[in-house]
Amino acid sequence: MIRVLFEVTVKKEGAEEYRALAASLKDELARVKGYVRSERFVSLAHEGKLLSLSAWESEEAVDAWRNVLNHRICQRQSREALFENYTITVATQLRSYTDADRGEAPEDSRVAHPGGGKRAYEAGG
Repeated sequence: MIRVLFEVTVKKEGAEEYRALAASLKDELARVKGYVRSERFVSLAHEGKLLSLSAWESEEAVDAWRNVLNHRICQRQSREALFENYTITVATQLRSYTDADRGEAPEDSRVAHPGGGKRAYEAGG
């Protein structure tokens, strides 16, 4: 699994246009083979800063999305007029676990929290 973290500070005057551009790409994004999901978060500490987190099956899927023509056009528009700055981080998954599935949790975590997370505690675990 590949994760792409897109941290961007949008100019105040460009916020509405950026949201419209992002929304216009949503259907195309969903059609890219290997796309899993994405979510956008708003910073509480820095006005105008957003984090988009997307998950992909492979780096080839990320490459395919990066090269979708409409995505490239929106990238150019945003870089030229809407963004103050941005950082893109592409990362591979080391491990993933949940409160219910602790299989990949580090050993010390499994020892500290036997039986899982809050559901186990609520059930007396």
